[in-house]
Amino acid sequence: MSTVLICCDKFKGSASSRAVAAALARGLEAAGCHVVALPLADGGDGTLEVFDDLGYGRRSALVRASDGGEVRADYSLEGACGSSAARLRTAVIEIARACGLDMATQDGAVPPAEAARQAGSWGVGDLIRAAVDEGARRIILGLGGSATTDAGFGMAVALGVVFRDADGAPVTAVGDLGTVRQVDLDGLDPRLREVEVVIASDVRNPLCGDDGAAAVYGPQKGLAAEDIGDVDAAVHSFSGVVEDALGVSGIAASPGAGAAGGLGFMALGLLGAEMRSGVDLVVDETGFAGALDGADLVITGEGKVDTQTLSGKAPAGVAERARRAGVPVVAVCGQNQLGSSDLFAAIHSLVDYESDLQECLRRPLPILERIGREIGAGITG
Repeated sequence: MSTVLICCDKFKGSASSRAVAAALARGLEAAGCHVVALPLADGGDGTLEVFDDLGYGRRSALVRASDGGEVRADYSLEGACGSSAARLRTAVIEIARACGLDMATQDGAVPPAEAARQAGSWGVGDLIRAAVDEGARRIILGLGGSATTDAGFGMAVALGVVFRDADGAPVTAVGDLGTVRQVDLDGLDPRLREVEVVIASDVRNPLCGDDGAAAVYGPQKGLAAEDIGDVDAAVHSFSGVVEDALGVSGIAASPGAGAAGGLGFMALGLLGAEMRSGVDLVVDETGFAGALDGADLVITGEGKVDTQTLSGKAPAGVAERARRAGVPVVAVCGQNQLGSSDLFAAIHSLVDYESDLQECLRRPLPILERIGREIGAGITG
């Protein structure tokens, strides 16, 4: 009996990773295949669901949103199911649940420029503290989807850092980032010295400059064109003060420092975080390598397969690993805008089976089951 390993990302807005895998599995099993399903994400939205499937349990905390208001945000903890006395080790945080762009606006609209200039990452620090309170000593920070361009200012404040201007007065507003001249680390939560922080992100932008957080991602967060230069200059000044205070250099220029509006920079500098590809980290945590050993075929995919898929997104990461192991890979997707690729033996898109795009978006699972049955028949027939 042929074994098929399913490792698909979500079809955003249509089906979760878990639902996609279940639908494909029904079709494959009907065709006589043995199926192993592993969830997939890249450190952004959907990452907590991956760890749910690995036996982690949800916790929630009341945290500060990007506008300073309160919001309840979930995170995941290893060993969190059952007794609260269970040994808690790794915590998984999707920063977008605390300071996400989709929380700062409605119906996909771009936030107002003033809101974008003032958006802060306090909630990420609040979640870190909540996880440490629960006993976590390893934290995975999934960086993606933030409404902020504050270089991690808010997160650092929530963790006990005090930023001051030239006169020694505390700086509390993100819009005043450029006035920071001193960093007081005395109040930094001492427990963080014992915490290992891993960044899950596939963004490789530096913090500042033409390829930096403000220039590249600021417009989609609401920064007006005339504000980008000022915000970039403020972030550049701020990062220099922070690096001096920490006794380090070059972090702002490192790949990934600009992730999530500069949260990458602050996590690297203040928390001594390790930067990992979100795809690689998730794949490693799920035990993909062991499952791949017994697989005859791998199915991966996401809602849309296009040129960006090949640039380090989750399905490409899965496909590259499978190819290195000599296991063929098939992709499934809602829409195929790539045509073909050497990475995939075949690409099956929902619109190849159902021409009504809205029907594909509303009811993808029956079509995915049909695709699974067709793939299975090709293996067993």
